[in-house]
Amino acid sequence: MSPLLLAQSLSAQAAQPTGGGTPFLLPLMLVALVLLVWLPMRRQKKALAQVKEKQSAMGPGTEVMTNYGLYGTVRSIDRDANKVLLEIAPGTAVTVHLQTVTTVVEDEVPAAPAADTEPDPLDTDAPGSGSTPVDPRDDDPRREHGPRND
Repeated sequence: MSPLLLAQSLSAQAAQPTGGGTPFLLPLMLVALVLLVWLPMRRQKKALAQVKEKQSAMGPGTEVMTNYGLYGTVRSIDRDANKVLLEIAPGTAVTVHLQTVTTVVEDEVPAAPAADTEPDPLDTDAPGSGSTPVDPRDDDPRREHGPRND
């Protein structure tokens, strides 16, 4: 191979671009990775802080719900042992772990239906609509009308 040909091929290789986007892409990927780790941890800390705030506001007589759906009234709290005594029915009390009590039940006032509302004329199931469900077998003219033994 001639020295002139070798020099030309080396200069051609040096002139080609060598992936100019990688120095910019690496920091961007690192920032994305940090965000993917940090954001869920932040949400989890906020949720934990809300639960702790609700638990600190609880006292005897508070209506609560556990995270497995048991409703009851707090009778006593032992924060050192992480135990709560819940009365789930008159005379029936259970002891649960403090961390399972996650929701304070708010007293909701049910909205009373308005007395002056009229029934929907298209609602055939409404009481007093005058129609009853019809069995299709009752329309058969070949059938004798009498007691049915279905």
